[in-house]
Amino acid sequence: MKHILLQKALKYKKRTKIEEPKGFLFDSLFGAWINIKNKTLLIQAADFKALGTKKEDIETGEDRKGE
Repeated sequence: MKHILLQKALKYKKRTKIEEPKGFLFDSLFGAWINIKNKTLLIQAADFKALGTKKEDIETGEDRKGE
């Protein structure tokens, strides 16, 4: 029998390759990905669907309510 923490712990797939978003450059002074053509933020792009951070952390929240 596994320890309860091992039974309930969530497992995530390890990312082997991180690709930069096409058409965007990271502005280190601004701290965000910016569109090369129109200077808008990546997070505001209509087709942006990522749930991550610029460091590719997995966002889970702290308290996992409802689980």
